[in-house]
Amino acid sequence: MRLRAFFFTIFLLAASGAGAADLLVKVLDAEKKQALQAAQVKCILPAGQTIMGQTDSNGQFVLKNVVYPVQIRCTSVGYAAFSHSISFEQVNQSDGKHNYEILLEKNVQNMAEVVVTGQIVPVLAKQSIYKVNTISSEQITQRAAVNLGDALGFEMNQFISNDNILGSSTSMGGLGGQNVKILINGVPVLGRENGNIDLGQLNLNNVKRIEMIQGPMSVMYGSNALGGVINLITNSPQKKLNFGVRTYLESIGRYNFSGYASWMKKNHQFQLSLARNFFQGWTPEDSVDRYQQWKPKTQYTADLMYHYARNKFKFSYFGSYLHEKISNKGVPIVNPYEGYAFDEYYRTMRQIHSATIQIQLNEKEQLQFINSYTPYTRTKNRFKKDLVTLQQFETPSVGDQDTSRFNMFNLRGTLTSKRLKNTEILMGYEFSHETGKSYKLADITQQISDLGLFGSLNYRIGNWNFQPSLRYTLNSQFGNSWSPAFHSKWHISERTQFRASYARGFRAPSLKEMYLQFIDQNHTILGNPDLQPEIGDHAEMGLDYQHPLEGQKSLGFHFTSYYNHIRNLITLAVYNNHGILRQYQNIEQYSNWIQNLQVKFSTPRWSISTGASYTAVQAAGFVPEHQIFETVFQANYYWKWAATNVNFNYKYNDKQPVLSVDNQFFYTNPIHIANCSVQRSFFDRHLSVQAGMKNLFNIQNSALNGATTNSGSGHSNSTGMQVFPSRSIFFDLIYNFK
Repeated sequence: MRLRAFFFTIFLLAASGAGAADLLVKVLDAEKKQALQAAQVKCILPAGQTIMGQTDSNGQFVLKNVVYPVQIRCTSVGYAAFSHSISFEQVNQSDGKHNYEILLEKNVQNMAEVVVTGQIVPVLAKQSIYKVNTISSEQITQRAAVNLGDALGFEMNQFISNDNILGSSTSMGGLGGQNVKILINGVPVLGRENGNIDLGQLNLNNVKRIEMIQGPMSVMYGSNALGGVINLITNSPQKKLNFGVRTYLESIGRYNFSGYASWMKKNHQFQLSLARNFFQGWTPEDSVDRYQQWKPKTQYTADLMYHYARNKFKFSYFGSYLHEKISNKGVPIVNPYEGYAFDEYYRTMRQIHSATIQIQLNEKEQLQFINSYTPYTRTKNRFKKDLVTLQQFETPSVGDQDTSRFNMFNLRGTLTSKRLKNTEILMGYEFSHETGKSYKLADITQQISDLGLFGSLNYRIGNWNFQPSLRYTLNSQFGNSWSPAFHSKWHISERTQFRASYARGFRAPSLKEMYLQFIDQNHTILGNPDLQPEIGDHAEMGLDYQHPLEGQKSLGFHFTSYYNHIRNLITLAVYNNHGILRQYQNIEQYSNWIQNLQVKFSTPRWSISTGASYTAVQAAGFVPEHQIFETVFQANYYWKWAATNVNFNYKYNDKQPVLSVDNQFFYTNPIHIANCSVQRSFFDRHLSVQAGMKNLFNIQNSALNGATTNSGSGHSNSTGMQVFPSRSIFFDLIYNFK
């Protein structure tokens, strides 16, 4: 009996040994057959042993000495989990090797996008206590967005306006660009002209996503964040050696070229991005050839990133450089004696140098320091050009030749702790010092400093999250102030989340708003050193509901209601009833209500999003009571037979308020904007080609009408606001060498 049992055991071991072999598992996207890197693979052998690992850049992972049958489980972010018991007969065998292919289906219900803006620690988007809107790299590509203005143009509560000299700007939730803080990797961007950062100067070639939070974020980010925050998150090196090029062509005269290279070796990561963006200018066919309605523009940008990580220490450097030239050539003036024109050239140079140090003190506590230095220079030169000899000479009038220089240091440090149960704590400081030097500033040189001490506590009890926050600000010009905030989130179920919050914002007047003395032939703009800081109160509540459907389909509803009330809103107002003489002043009270509703529907092939927004602005000072309505619609379809994506983006902007030079309150006509494109990848997704059309409705200008003055009389204006050049066809080609 014992002998029989012995031989039976030997037989089982021999059978198992015969079946033991290495198994190569390859993980692919089920629809596009694309290799999935960093997919998690878990294997459970018959004897109970567990083998774990992740796929390489080719989507492959080798399981050593596999004995069948084997239980394999595979997961990847954005895909439904795969779990299956594999027998020996199901394995492909060639040249004595065992191979098994796993096809993962996209999980459209997955919301596993990590966000960092305003967070104590990085979290998934649906877990954030803030309502964070994101624009992914896929959406940036689908919109053929070259700069930040292109990407934001189809977002709710974002209205993009254009100025040929000052560039494009945004208003968020009815508040102007001076109240929106723009960050790159958490570092403030310097260089406001007329209160706004030029969105056209923020190139997206190296950006992997854009995160936006509407409402005061003064606790986390200090001044200029009264209306909200827009944070551009750049790409990080992902492979040992990778580089690529991009060419963007548009029929209205845009010719852009960019390239990048990244490299990794042990603990070191490098990435360099370069771009040249050229716009030859555009004007209607019946206009003067020399003068162009949309000014020619040339940009050169460069981004450098370096990462070093070892044990519990991480160091990052991010450097960004911009050089832009705008040419404003005048209309020819010809008489019997000479032919000449007045030309203007505007040059902008901005650098960002940022160093980030992250130290993991222990499993529950972490220190982070972000220190940055940003110099910004804008130069204006005006010439009288002889159109016969082509010689040019500087003109001597006041304001014709000017160089403005601004420098900002920003030092920020935070300590995060999870030592207390169900509690995350953030404590930090932020110091900002800005210096401005220009003949347009009173006394030529001015400076302002700001020190903030802030803290935030996120406490979880059951399905509730509560996050009280507080910031103490000490400003060199305006003394101290307190900015409290309270955010809450009720995780009703896996499908439903409810958020409610209150926040107070603080914005100190800028150096230009206080000390500007700008005088030329058409304008006299004066700063006001007696300006008071803006104080804003913001309340919001919102409900997100995600309803799963059969066949990897999903239907989502998102409703949000906002209320803003701002005291001492700073605006440029007419001074002493003189049309061309204006001065920055405070509006005592400003309030608006915003209601947003969005619906999103997703299938493995379709992605559709639509929404509507209603804004009601209460009367304040020279601002009359008015309402604004807008709708958005975006659709993406994957045509499986042709392996092609079809994209369509549309937005309707109702009338927008515009303050004229003589303090009249006008409205623009409603504006329809739409883009469409087709996109396809070749050569195992190394080459991406996109072609399409922008400005489908050929909207070029929006007339100003329906004006209302302080006295209530009606006016009209034959002039208008520039919106876009003409309808255009674009071609976008991206090639990645891996």
